[in-house]
Amino acid sequence: GAEELASLEKLLGLPKGNKYGVQGERKIPVLQTNNGPGLTGLMTIAAHLVKQAKKDQLLGSTAEEKAVVQQWLEYRVTRVDGGSSKEDTRIILKDLNIHLEDKVYLAGNIFTLADILMYYGLHHVMVSV
Repeated sequence: GAEELASLEKLLGLPKGNKYGVQGERKIPVLQTNNGPGLTGLMTIAAHLVKQAKKDQLLGSTAEEKAVVQQWLEYRVTRVDGGSSKEDTRIILKDLNIHLEDKVYLAGNIFTLADILMYYGLHHVMVSV
């Protein structure tokens, strides 16, 4: 959560200084903002950072790309972060292989936030295989 967001900040070229915390049993990331209520959730905060860095293309350019990016961000939170068994991991990697058979990136031929956060979410799995 918070480590990923700090890595994303660096990748996006944003200055350090955001204050991250976690909330609840599932350790959901929280970003404390200076001008209002905090933002909650990995995807919400990540999208906020992308917009802050003025790199909106990472969220998709067309309506379809935006929907596909959103779909993979949801998949990341619900399946990748929710999966814990070897069988879950096998299914996730199979899903990705099937999806990426005829694509360069998750949203087709453009690199997006979905690719970044899926990498962050699966890196520990790939390192331990």
